[in-house]
Amino acid sequence: MDATPKKTLDPESNNSLHIVFAIDSYNDGNGGTIATKRLIGELRKRGHKVSIISAIHEDPSDPNFYQIPGFVLPGTEASQENMKFLFGRNDKKVYEKAMKDADIVQVQFPFLMAKGAVKAAKRLGKPVVGAFHVQPQNIMAAMAKTSKLLEWTLWFFFKFFLFKRVDTITCPSQFAADLLKSEGIKAKMFPISNGIPIEYVAGEYERPEWFGDNLVLLNIGRHAYEKRQLLLIEGVKRSKYASHIQLILAGRGERTEELKVKAKELPLEPFIGYISFEDKLRYLNTADLFLHGSIVELESLSCLEAIGCGLPCLVSDSEYSAAPQFALDDRFLFTSDDPDHLAERLNYWYEHLDELRSDTLKEKVLEEAATYRIDKAVDDYEEFINRVVDPPSVKRMPSVSVKELSSYKKAVRS
Repeated sequence: MDATPKKTLDPESNNSLHIVFAIDSYNDGNGGTIATKRLIGELRKRGHKVSIISAIHEDPSDPNFYQIPGFVLPGTEASQENMKFLFGRNDKKVYEKAMKDADIVQVQFPFLMAKGAVKAAKRLGKPVVGAFHVQPQNIMAAMAKTSKLLEWTLWFFFKFFLFKRVDTITCPSQFAADLLKSEGIKAKMFPISNGIPIEYVAGEYERPEWFGDNLVLLNIGRHAYEKRQLLLIEGVKRSKYASHIQLILAGRGERTEELKVKAKELPLEPFIGYISFEDKLRYLNTADLFLHGSIVELESLSCLEAIGCGLPCLVSDSEYSAAPQFALDDRFLFTSDDPDHLAERLNYWYEHLDELRSDTLKEKVLEEAATYRIDKAVDDYEEFINRVVDPPSVKRMPSVSVKELSSYKKAVRS
């Protein structure tokens, strides 16, 4: 019998794992990097060693940070600068140094460095898995381009760099897993939510005076083409209750100034700009609706944060977005890129403010949020990694010789 203790992700055990994440940039620049940061933070809290291979780390003093060179993709300079994002370049020596004592390697993005990271892990005999945090539409939006040929080309490279090089991929939603399957990717898919951080809970906050008795719509996120903040402004403008709708577009990005110009068309001046974390929690707990028009989402961290505080989401039904999963019913969905339909939904909810602000509705949202809490998400991730590192053995019948089988048959007959 093998007396060697099995490595496990059980936080009560001393046998914690060493997990290496290979990610182009590690900061708060976009949803994929934020989700990775949160996961790594929780894993470290549970006693696991996590190493990071990246071109950028917001804390370069991290003793488990292994830096590789980075570069900017032509045509996406402005977007990458706003996201503080660099694509990583392969460095075999760095990979081998970071992975030599690893129990498992996870590659976060399907870009250039992914191919080298997967090859290095396999060369060292390490289990390696992929992750799905970006789809072609994210890149196309950053380039301000729409093209079926470009979409096909990006999928081709995503598969070449990562998705067809690994046997297992973790996805932030069932929508994401189904999307990969529809692209002919044969790897095993494991849908695991990014989770709602512990800070995002319903709390007692005083509603800001400047909200008044208006229908307060909150949107949080980078001001970018694919996030469709211009559409949100237009939808409010077309509502017959526009003078009673307070819009908040919290964030910043390459389209912030353009949004401010467009906002002048509204009868009630919206708030557009960066907010503190304290104000973020206050608004999530006192606004009436979280308004989400993004056309590209593999889960939506901002919707997770909203429902975590009990704030219902009114979301676009984009075919490239998983966010519709957060709509309580059809009244919380509007047709993607259709400002008139958005205006209709806003008219409806202004006329039903009592229901929107009711404890009953808030309880429904919080009940939904319970299935996405970060503790459960990390538990699911630990179970996933444990299966990869120590896959369940296949139970087989003990081998039996022909002579033994013949004797057995004679005994049965007698």
